[in-house]
Amino acid sequence: ESRSWRPDFTRITRTSIMADKTPTLSLGQQQGYRPWIDPYGHGITQLATQQLGKPIDIGAITPGVAGPGAFSQAQQQLTADMGGLGALQRDATGQITGFTGGTGIASFQPFLQDIKDRELLQPTGYEDYMSPYQQDIIDKTLTEYDKQALISKGQIGTNASTAGAFGGARHGIAESEYQTQSDLNRSLLQSGLLQQGFGQAQTLAQQGLQNLTGMAQMVPQLQQGLGSQLGAMGGMENQYAQALLNQKASAGQQALNLPMQRIAQAANIFGTTAGRVPGAPAQPFMKNPWLAGIGTFANVQDMTGAQGFKPPMA
Repeated sequence: ESRSWRPDFTRITRTSIMADKTPTLSLGQQQGYRPWIDPYGHGITQLATQQLGKPIDIGAITPGVAGPGAFSQAQQQLTADMGGLGALQRDATGQITGFTGGTGIASFQPFLQDIKDRELLQPTGYEDYMSPYQQDIIDKTLTEYDKQALISKGQIGTNASTAGAFGGARHGIAESEYQTQSDLNRSLLQSGLLQQGFGQAQTLAQQGLQNLTGMAQMVPQLQQGLGSQLGAMGGMENQYAQALLNQKASAGQQALNLPMQRIAQAANIFGTTAGRVPGAPAQPFMKNPWLAGIGTFANVQDMTGAQGFKPPMA
């Protein structure tokens, strides 16, 4: 009668462990094992364990975000001033959190308000530009005209007296015609002076409107130009600051990886050296050779048993 055979692993394992505790019976010594290599493997293991047990400062290896620099902050404040928002409030990182002291009046609004106050868009907008001396000039001019007209009128009487027609019908007609023409000339003179003053005031009012409108456009344009320059400087400033933060994080990452890299180098050296020592494990973390042998034997047994292998009976 044939029976399947399976070795007693419990007895083999117990015997192997006991044999492992006995230096004179160790497999390593039977193969010419040199125990002086052990401290190096244990030392590498301890260093790796210590290094892996250290807490990791995530902040030291994570790149920070550069906040706005001086130029960027100046550009932001200039933009706030253009909109009448007031002084910017910032947190510890330099980010904007609010405004204070704002008037709500944009940089161009004072000029538009001046246009409104002067009523330059109204038909009477020229009045503020009328010369304060214009009426005095008109009055003096008309007074002088009246004086000259009276002298000329008297000359008519003198001429009539010389001709022996003073007080006659012809004399009266001549004075009447002269007075009519003189009054007409006086009105034309006065209206001409008024028209001249009005035209000058209109021209000045139009020029004033153009000046204020131009200022309302020019001031924001100048501020935008300055803001663009500040923004360009701020961009370069921010790039440099971000590069420093990235470099700092990279240095932290290297400081974290360097110890393990050096341990790995030491492990490679150990593996190369141990490979040349008879009976020494090639890696410092290899398990007990007896246990490894038992595991191999058990795998082989399982494999042969699964294929129906039956050892011969005694």
